[in-house]
Amino acid sequence: MSFFPVRFPTDQGGMVLLFCLLFLTALTLLGLSASAATVIQNQLTANLQEKERARQSASAALSWAEDWLLEREESAPETCSEHCEGLILHAPGTLSAYPQFEDLSWWMEHGHEAGIDPLTGTRTATVSAGSINPPMWAIVKLHEVPPTESGAGYLQTWYRILARGSGRTEAGVSVIESIVTRSWISIEDADAGTTATCPASEASACGRVSWRELR
Repeated sequence: MSFFPVRFPTDQGGMVLLFCLLFLTALTLLGLSASAATVIQNQLTANLQEKERARQSASAALSWAEDWLLEREESAPETCSEHCEGLILHAPGTLSAYPQFEDLSWWMEHGHEAGIDPLTGTRTATVSAGSINPPMWAIVKLHEVPPTESGAGYLQTWYRILARGSGRTEAGVSVIESIVTRSWISIEDADAGTTATCPASEASACGRVSWRELR
């Protein structure tokens, strides 16, 4: 008589299945984590791109406003909180202390669109056409030194110029400011027909003095 070995059932098959399920679960979690990290990375990259577009828009608006001011051939404009002959030139302390947090409507009320001559309303350039909102700028008269005090033959004036730019969405906004100085011909010289683009002497100069990013 021959005897065959008796095989008793074990739980090894169940353990293998459990290990397989745990392994698949871990792979799924790793895949989801990698996908979430990719989405976050893409969002951060998009935000940085929007911020850079806004910064470039604000820089372009600032440069345009500076060039417009330095190229004036008339006598020095007077401060005015409204559209006096087209230009809004704020006196010291009359503008918001934190313009970087003001919305677009505030800028449109207290400033000008870059590329449009505020005196004539004529568009002379298209600045940051890819922005969702037009780049804006505002100007404050900080200080002036009469010719008799400066020792020069011209009036020397310092201005604060603020510029706001945006990206392709509302999320990206940048605000930059600069301090600009320039000399002006006298009213008598202007009435006599004398013109000079930012006249300078040994005691005066024209151009940007400082620059900083507010937002």
